[in-house]
Amino acid sequence: MTVPFLADLPLRALVCVLALTSFAPLPARAQDEKSVPVPYTAPNNQIRFGDTALFRNLISPATLETQSAQEYAQVIHDAGRDRTLLPDSNPLVKRVREIANHEIPFALKWNDRAKNWKWEIDVIKSPEQRVFCLPGGKIVVYSGLIDKLRLNDNEIGMMIGHEIAHALREHARERLGRQQAAQLSSNGMPQLFGFSNYSSPQPDIGDELLSMRYSADDETEADVIGSEIASRAGYDPRAAVTLWNKIDSGTRRGDDGFIWMHPYGPDRRQDLLKRMPDMMPLYAKAVGKTIDQLPNYGGLGRFKKTGR
Repeated sequence: MTVPFLADLPLRALVCVLALTSFAPLPARAQDEKSVPVPYTAPNNQIRFGDTALFRNLISPATLETQSAQEYAQVIHDAGRDRTLLPDSNPLVKRVREIANHEIPFALKWNDRAKNWKWEIDVIKSPEQRVFCLPGGKIVVYSGLIDKLRLNDNEIGMMIGHEIAHALREHARERLGRQQAAQLSSNGMPQLFGFSNYSSPQPDIGDELLSMRYSADDETEADVIGSEIASRAGYDPRAAVTLWNKIDSGTRRGDDGFIWMHPYGPDRRQDLLKRMPDMMPLYAKAVGKTIDQLPNYGGLGRFKKTGR
């Protein structure tokens, strides 16, 4: 149910209204029928995720995409100025763009807005081991991640699929919304009357987009969706395991390190392995083979589903 006046409230007032209503007593019937958040059901009807729309709605997708485009433009401008932006003719640029462009058509079902995103893919020559896909489909790969870790095409496919999934599932929007709510609530609750005295501040999110630390749940969701996207595009899902093992052993764990921003450990590795039987048929179909015809990869088997 939509409450008409909420749509017109400034952000700070809306947060306070939500806070107040969370403490209001429920009608007797509502108390008997406890409300449970409706989980998200993936298009393949196999993966379900919790409803996190409350925090995402504190920042509009259009606002986030606009600021993402500005941040991306600044990154590309700086790289051009420093002569580190690799040209379209560079083999690594062609390689990365080919992989990303294979995957993008399989990504669109996960977010209706993605169909209208202006996707852009660039590579920056740098020793940094980084990659990101900003909301709105802006993908930047730093050459150090591929060169130092010696990633093959399957691993690059899994890496790009994972980053695309973060953008599709609006993980940055949710986490920024949580930060915005926390900042507003820490400033104190306004009076019940006179909401018009409070304006909705425009969040300054540029730097945060490039140093976002995702939660374990975010990473699991990006692993699942990213692996599906990449597998359907013809990249071996088993490469997700070798990719993250390489990243874990070859990147920094400091406050701004790539593996710090994307937490990885034994539990996440086990979860990747557990989902392989669902991903392998997608990959086999994409490359026109049966699972039995697929070669072993990275010391991993074929992960065939077993009958119950």
